[in-house]
Amino acid sequence: MMESKQVIVYDNQHGYSRFLKKEFGKRIDFEVYKKFNFISDFDNSKSDYSFIFFVIYSENDLLDFIKIHDQGLPIVVCSSKGVFDKFDNNCGINFIDISKPKKELVNDFQSFLYR
Repeated sequence: MMESKQVIVYDNQHGYSRFLKKEFGKRIDFEVYKKFNFISDFDNSKSDYSFIFFVIYSENDLLDFIKIHDQGLPIVVCSSKGVFDKFDNNCGINFIDISKPKKELVNDFQSFLYR
């Protein structure tokens, strides 16, 4: 039996966090955040998590991304292709294009969740 992973999902619209819980919630524990208000609270609990799926819908989400980017936890940015073009390809951040069809999204998320 595989050990249960804990993953943070930053998703202020809850669309992809619901998708992740529905598809993978039986084996993986997701903690969903709409906003990171207290980075100190995040600092105290981050050792409990494997990584973060950070869903970016707009430029406003980038402010919260900046708050946690250097916190030491691997981040997978989930957004449309247009947002990816704004990042430096050498920044060491993994990406998932959320404009893909559902079957491809499931495969992309699985590649991170079952490493």
